[in-house]
Amino acid sequence: MKPRFPEDARLSGRGDRFRGGLIVASNREPYCHRKTPEGLRWEIPVGGVVSALDTVLRVTGGTWVAWGSGSGDMEQTDAGGRLLVPPENPAYTLRRIWLSASAEENYYHGFCNLVLWPLFHGETDRVVYLPSFWEEYEKTNRAFAEAILEECAWNSTIWIHDYHLCRVPRMIRAADQERIIAHFWHIPWPERERYDCAPHGEEILAGLLGNDLLGFQTPLYARNFMDCAAARLGAVIDDDAMTVAWDGRTTQIRTFPISTDFECFNALANSASTAARIRRIRKQHHLPRRVGLAVDRLDYTKGILQRLQALELFFQRNPEFHRRFSFIQVAVMTRSGKPYLRYRQEVEDQIAEINEKFGKADWRPIIYFGSKLERQDLVSWYRMADVAVITPLHDGMNLVAKEYVASRGDGKGVLILGRQAGAAEELTESILVDPTDIEMFATAIHRALTLSSGEKKKRMMQLRGQVQGNTIYSWVGNILDELSLLPVMKQGGKHALTHEDEIAGRLAGRDLFFCLDFDGTLAPIVEQPELAAMPDDISLLLSVLQEHHPVAVISGRRLDDIRHRVGLPGLVYAGNHGMETDNGVADVGGRAALDAFLPAARQALECLPGIEIEDKGLTVSIHFRKIAPVLLEHFFDLFQEIARKFMGKIVVNKGRKVFEILPQGAPDKGSAVRQLLKEVGKGRLPVYMGDDTNDEEAFRAVREDGITVAVGGSTEAEFYLRNQGEVGKFLALLIRVSLPDGKQRHAKDEGA
Repeated sequence: MKPRFPEDARLSGRGDRFRGGLIVASNREPYCHRKTPEGLRWEIPVGGVVSALDTVLRVTGGTWVAWGSGSGDMEQTDAGGRLLVPPENPAYTLRRIWLSASAEENYYHGFCNLVLWPLFHGETDRVVYLPSFWEEYEKTNRAFAEAILEECAWNSTIWIHDYHLCRVPRMIRAADQERIIAHFWHIPWPERERYDCAPHGEEILAGLLGNDLLGFQTPLYARNFMDCAAARLGAVIDDDAMTVAWDGRTTQIRTFPISTDFECFNALANSASTAARIRRIRKQHHLPRRVGLAVDRLDYTKGILQRLQALELFFQRNPEFHRRFSFIQVAVMTRSGKPYLRYRQEVEDQIAEINEKFGKADWRPIIYFGSKLERQDLVSWYRMADVAVITPLHDGMNLVAKEYVASRGDGKGVLILGRQAGAAEELTESILVDPTDIEMFATAIHRALTLSSGEKKKRMMQLRGQVQGNTIYSWVGNILDELSLLPVMKQGGKHALTHEDEIAGRLAGRDLFFCLDFDGTLAPIVEQPELAAMPDDISLLLSVLQEHHPVAVISGRRLDDIRHRVGLPGLVYAGNHGMETDNGVADVGGRAALDAFLPAARQALECLPGIEIEDKGLTVSIHFRKIAPVLLEHFFDLFQEIARKFMGKIVVNKGRKVFEILPQGAPDKGSAVRQLLKEVGKGRLPVYMGDDTNDEEAFRAVREDGITVAVGGSTEAEFYLRNQGEVGKFLALLIRVSLPDGKQRHAKDEGA
């Protein structure tokens, strides 16, 4: 069994705090089993979101609760509907929910597809409602809520997805008032005037306000939700804090624009296999020199008919592009209801009409694919398309636009993007259009095809910078950070970067002493501890800070290791949680206990892939960051069995994916800070910053008289930073409020 997955490195340290496991819930499952003439086979649904959430659970462990919709799904689960996934390398549990024929018809095809989908995409005239739809929607949401609660450990965090499960948060909240629950809403949220016609609109809002955190794709959708909650429920809105208070609870409203895997698409687009595939595709379809592309689900919200009208007008106005330009329309049917069958017929009839009107024996203006393209073929089309036309009437985000940009490392290609796509708020260097304004739409197509090469490259490079800076892993990481902070925020924790005036007031006129952790604080968490390094900007900020105040770095690493990794003379260093300092080594006489513990631990644990045992002389670290989550419970059982045998001789501290083994009587970080205050910081106000549970003793040691800041949050610290990426900004803040003006300007430059 492989210990890890390559993509997990992009989420290093994110999700470490979900010690009870993460529970993901969605209508759609990440793996399904289908019966085929060749036998049972498993499939992975296509989609960036499913792939990203699968990666999260591979990192954190936990359970994904979803509808088992595959024809062979029931045959592959145990009696409780559970199985371990991914099939080739199990890392977490998939818990399948079974729907009756009535539930599938009324919950899914009915309330989800005939009520919520058109309503939230601005197509209110397409809404069809029957009382049986809502009845089965409630029943199915109840089944999901009960299954989720069955899968929860006492400290599990629940992350629900999309419009299928609006009622689940409130149902879970009724059973468990303290549970951390979050929800991401993938589709648009309409303006209040459109929402007023929603059947059971109050119940939907009430269900969603059972969440602690509710995420949307764009600020507009978040604002629309808050307006609806105020108008329909009388909820109290705090615009500055982005919160909704109702029925004795407060829900945090946040924006998390979803994205794609930039590096994956970029690498595939630049590969030799893609270049060969492009040549083959061009020859197979007799393509002209210039090509346009649209990739959609076959859905009335995607604006396909309006796009075809604009293309018809374009070909009518611009005969010079006949035989020189073909447009590729990929439209995959994923729903089989009457509205979608009718829409498909309209699309195919319009394509046939355009080809009949303008086509020649050796040229088709529109080339239509009605089946799903494999990723390799899709990227080939992205790479050869001179213009991509992504113009939904309404869309939560639209990842096709971002995939196209990620695939254009050549700097060529132009993106035409509908203003009603969520992606339009980010991808401002695209050519933005109103897809219902057919005249302007046709003009935009001509403009895209006639832009200068310099203008194309300039636009594409700016678009690529936006997508590369906000990938699917950024989206996941930001949400995991926010989930981690919810317990802290519930207890009144304060974001250090937004309380600069308060911190400045407390530091004013005081001599200061800074105590800082290393891993996860000064340096990002990495998969291999030996590769941890402090970023250059943080090194520069520490250099400025230590010119005016004593600075100590306190780490679980060996003293020589931490001194080497920080590399700044003049700082105070403490290694092995304070057992090693510049003044010598604490004598606790515990090496004999460690010498007995180490062989027992190695014999029992080193057979598990991903376990690393590090002997640091005075202490021992057992790292389990690389172990497959499915093996964690077994690892914990083995470790606890060994630890019990040495009870009274060793102390075990659990950190972020590590057990620290100390001799009985060894100092902790709190003891180390108190000693350093006597030796170096006497009379000074202490500021302690750390990120792990082993920093909590230090927080307790200084919080009465000093300032405590937890990276990722802690209920033992007064202030928090969202993640390690904010550490540099906080150090710059400290310099701004405590140093002379010249040094403040330097700090502002480094922390910007």
